[in-house]
Amino acid sequence: MRRAVKSAFRKAGSLTRAACDLAAGERRGFSLKDGALSHGKGAAVYEGSAGKYILPSGVEPEALYFLSGTDCFSAAAYAGGQMYVCLTDGGAFASAGVRFEKAPACVRVYDGEEALVLSDGESVCVFNSDGLTQTEEIPPFSCGGYAYDRLWLYTGGGDAHRVRFSALRDIYGFGEEGENYIDFPDGRGEIAAFAELNGAFYLFRRYGVQKLDAKGTEDEFSLSDEPAPFTEVYAVCTENGRAYVLTERGMYRFGDAQSFYPAFAEKISSAANRNARMAACGGKVYLAAEFDGEAGLGVFSEDGKDGFVCPCECAAMTAAATPAGARVLFYRGGNIYAVSEGGSAPAEWKSGGVSPFGGEECVLEELALTAEGSFALCVCSERGERSFEIVCRGTKRVRAALAGARFCFKVISKGENGKVFSLTAGYSRNA
Repeated sequence: MRRAVKSAFRKAGSLTRAACDLAAGERRGFSLKDGALSHGKGAAVYEGSAGKYILPSGVEPEALYFLSGTDCFSAAAYAGGQMYVCLTDGGAFASAGVRFEKAPACVRVYDGEEALVLSDGESVCVFNSDGLTQTEEIPPFSCGGYAYDRLWLYTGGGDAHRVRFSALRDIYGFGEEGENYIDFPDGRGEIAAFAELNGAFYLFRRYGVQKLDAKGTEDEFSLSDEPAPFTEVYAVCTENGRAYVLTERGMYRFGDAQSFYPAFAEKISSAANRNARMAACGGKVYLAAEFDGEAGLGVFSEDGKDGFVCPCECAAMTAAATPAGARVLFYRGGNIYAVSEGGSAPAEWKSGGVSPFGGEECVLEELALTAEGSFALCVCSERGERSFEIVCRGTKRVRAALAGARFCFKVISKGENGKVFSLTAGYSRNA
């Protein structure tokens, strides 16, 4: 690793200078604002009014659930077949004495107060201000939603794909087994998610989207197919009347014909992301998934203008309305974290291949980085590579002296709040 020093470099011939396009490169942990790179989202251990959450020794949550009541904020965690709860905003989790075969699906409902209904397809619990309670009055389900003052549950696979619905304003009122249900005996597959969007209720099925109108009496319910530019649905999240869908073709904002952040489509369309987690919060869409085969947290603005990836693993990611405001929370390394502005997440920018003279060989004589912070600056060509350590607040020039016809540049922020304003390369055509 070379250390940059201030000096004037002797250059062979006159230099041709070209600025790197920071907007066109691949970013991990950097966001782009006003043409400059800066640290995007980071993460800090979540601390509520009762301190940070403390999990029992050896418990590593596969799923987290948060309940925002009128006078309380509670948490539940699923790990190793068991449920754990904490009925305060921070503090110690304790076993709830409830077992599930897998991480339960969750539906947020209103039952005199906000509550969560949880099920693994075999049994059901209700999580409210009193804690976690098992019930047999609600059918087991694998996916559910709450709309039109009814609880809607996907209870059957196979050929039927049955959805059962409760009575009006009664989450326990499902009647007998042969009552209050709709069958979907077609080829669109199981239901991956329910979503209420601006007064309309949608069923995101594995191979299609349908709109359910259930505002009137049961004999007035109707179902219609919705056009969608994707084939297979992996995951869905919603916020502010919008739905965001991870598919085999990338990520889409429901209702749009084109991919949301098409530059990331190839990176996230792997079948390995069928179990990816999504959350929408504060005008951002978060995706815990594999990006080019590596675990990462994607952060995308809902207006489609900015997106980047933080290279980190985020287990059990979910959005929550905490007492301090809406947050995205996840588990890592024994703690529950909240995504925050800035933070210590590593940040990296990498250019595409640059051929300054259309494929003819030249010499990269110098690099000029205008930035604030501590960085590793790297460049490679078919002839070799150079790396420099740079600490600056302004512009720092380094001598590269690297021959080649095609160059690739990389900037790695080594601090928590690095900013990069420009990177300019100076080339000569004769050494």
